[in-house]
Amino acid sequence: MAMVAAMRRKTMLSICKMNLFPALTIPQHCFQTFNAPVETRIKELCHANRLQEALDTFKHLLSAKFKSIPTIITCNLLLTGLVRRNQHESALSVYRLMIEADIAPDLITLNIVINCHCQRGRVDYAFKVFEGMEAHGYVPDVITFSTLIKGLCREGRMEDAVKLFNQMVSRKQVPNLFTYNTLLDGLCKLGKARQAFGLLAVMLIKGHEPDAITFTTLMDRLCKEGKLQEANKLLHHMLNKGYDPDAVTYNALINGFCKDGKLDKAMNFFYEMSSRSIHPDVVTYSAVIDGLCKDGKLQEARKLFYEMTDKNICPNVVTCNALIDGFCKEGKLDDARKLLHEMTGNSICPDVVTYSVIIDGFCKKGNLEEAIELFYEMPNTNICPDVLLYNTLIDGFCKKSKLGNATKLFREMPSKNIRPDVVTYSVLIDGFCKESKLEEAMKLFYEMSSKNICPNVVVYNALIDGFSKGGKLDEARKFFHEMADNNICPDIVTYSVLIEGFCKEDKLEEAMKLFHEMSSKNLCPDVVTYSALIDGFCKAGNLEEARKLFQEMPSKNICPNVVTYSALIDGLCKAGKLKEAMKLFREMPTKNICPNIVTYSVLVNGFCKGGKFEEAKKLFHEMPNKDICANVVTYSALIDGLRKASGGRV
Repeated sequence: MAMVAAMRRKTMLSICKMNLFPALTIPQHCFQTFNAPVETRIKELCHANRLQEALDTFKHLLSAKFKSIPTIITCNLLLTGLVRRNQHESALSVYRLMIEADIAPDLITLNIVINCHCQRGRVDYAFKVFEGMEAHGYVPDVITFSTLIKGLCREGRMEDAVKLFNQMVSRKQVPNLFTYNTLLDGLCKLGKARQAFGLLAVMLIKGHEPDAITFTTLMDRLCKEGKLQEANKLLHHMLNKGYDPDAVTYNALINGFCKDGKLDKAMNFFYEMSSRSIHPDVVTYSAVIDGLCKDGKLQEARKLFYEMTDKNICPNVVTCNALIDGFCKEGKLDDARKLLHEMTGNSICPDVVTYSVIIDGFCKKGNLEEAIELFYEMPNTNICPDVLLYNTLIDGFCKKSKLGNATKLFREMPSKNIRPDVVTYSVLIDGFCKESKLEEAMKLFYEMSSKNICPNVVVYNALIDGFSKGGKLDEARKFFHEMADNNICPDIVTYSVLIEGFCKEDKLEEAMKLFHEMSSKNLCPDVVTYSALIDGFCKAGNLEEARKLFQEMPSKNICPNVVTYSALIDGLCKAGKLKEAMKLFREMPTKNICPNIVTYSVLVNGFCKGGKFEEAKKLFHEMPNKDICANVVTYSALIDGLRKASGGRV
């Protein structure tokens, strides 16, 4: 027996040494007197969660002064407390001291150590303990297997977790509800809902009744997959079985319905919680506030935010980010910045998402100075920008035609250990194409290949659009064919920009060929596609085809917009059909379409050219009432009309 114990001690000590522990020191302070024995004192401290004192007392107990050996029960109690508080290194140091002091671990001890390694992300060490157990006569139990399965699930190693589960069953170890719930949770986190429900069926066959955790885990997965009706049915099934849902159950449902835009249903669940005496927590409030903000109900979201503090529920960074996002979407950037400063004052650390949302808000408003100021403030708060944030800023500068600033940020990224991605390149390429800097766009396109970043449909669309607008249709067509060679499917934008390019070059036959090709690719033309074709046919003087396309739109559930109307009105004016043009113009408000400067300018020009200067003047004077300012085109048309009306005397 002594030899077996020595072998066990040697094995366990070798497992301990894998962690390369630093030299252990016994604290200098000691406990001079105790009202109870030292071991009892350790237990009292553990139960009071005074773990550091318990640890110091344990070390002192093993010191030369006492030379006392605590029982395995005391050791396990201390180990459990340390692992629960995530003090993994301290727990492993206790285990090492035990082995060195010849305190033989029992199965409970080894299960705690396995759990400790799993929690600290070292499942490999956990399995070494497991192998050592078996080699020295310990028989793993359901807790051993369940703990290892949980460790594997936490790392996403579901195949290994299922293998271990099957191994457990083959060893006549009966999985318990915790084992099943652990495996279900792992499968659900990886999106394997079908396998999870299969495991539920196995549970039921084996006589294991699911509990609230089982139902909540499955409901959460269904909600994440957008299967909200099924999740709701599962809730009713759970209630019929007599299981009480908790805050976690409702959080899964509320979050799912909010994300799907079904705010009314989410709010019903929120109010239902109170009727069941279930208190909403920070997760509940965060989900509801996010849902309200996304639904444009900012005031209600703000009210709930302050209600939290009244109920002593502290908002966290997720809650604040949701409200900040709501402020930014409504253009209330001052409120967003104010909340940012309040966060730091209330010990809520902003994260990269917080800054990204506010910076994106400033970029969308065109306030790049504020955006860049906030960007360079981030290092002071120990928050590192990520690729998404760089992409946001680069896009903001590109939209303002500040390509120099955008390029500077782009070239700065590698020095910050941030690798530009396909979005970074697509934003920059689009920016250069819109400024007709096609050579620079192509340099970036070739650079992508050298960095093994595959261009996507957005990159190709930007290039096709740029080259089409630059009158280089042959190159645009080459990119279109290159997409097929690279297994990139053209989308509706690809076809629309290419059709527009052909229309502008009066190549209407090729444009219509592409238009009909869209149907064969299961792509439905949109208002942009139709507007481009109508404009092309109008400019070519083919009003019949333009009218036909315009009349076809409602049957395809496509509503004409101001661009469509302006294009057709321009075509009618150029053909001298001013009465028909005016009829279309007066129809626009009935369709909730507001004429813009282009609409008015083409009409003013049409009436002036048709010798109807008074009608042109009426339209011109109508513009200020519609908050439309005349531009150089409008004034030029009026001057030409006035000259014609006065017999060339102007």
